[in-house]
Amino acid sequence: MAIQPEQPIVVPAVPEKTYTEQWVYNLVVHAPTLTTGNVRIELLPYDPATQEIGPGTLNQPVYTDKLWEAVAAVPEVAIAFQAVIDCVAPLRTWIEAQNAPVPEPPAE
Repeated sequence: MAIQPEQPIVVPAVPEKTYTEQWVYNLVVHAPTLTTGNVRIELLPYDPATQEIGPGTLNQPVYTDKLWEAVAAVPEVAIAFQAVIDCVAPLRTWIEAQNAPVPEPPAE
């Protein structure tokens, strides 16, 4: 049932925008076994000149439930997957350093 507002609601026109690139909004790799897995990459429009990321309504998903077939068949996917594996230890080290207690300055 519609409700009549006290005053009409006016939404200003939005100027047209052009996005020349895409932003990786979400990246999920799920590999529960040695033979099953999936990868989901969600892309949003991106304007590098203004550094504006477009609205989520323009999300473009890239998805497959054949992770291991993609790793075997697409060299760039294999390289990306290996890069993720290779970054885990350095990322853990970096996170631990961020969470390390700050030493107290010596008392004067």
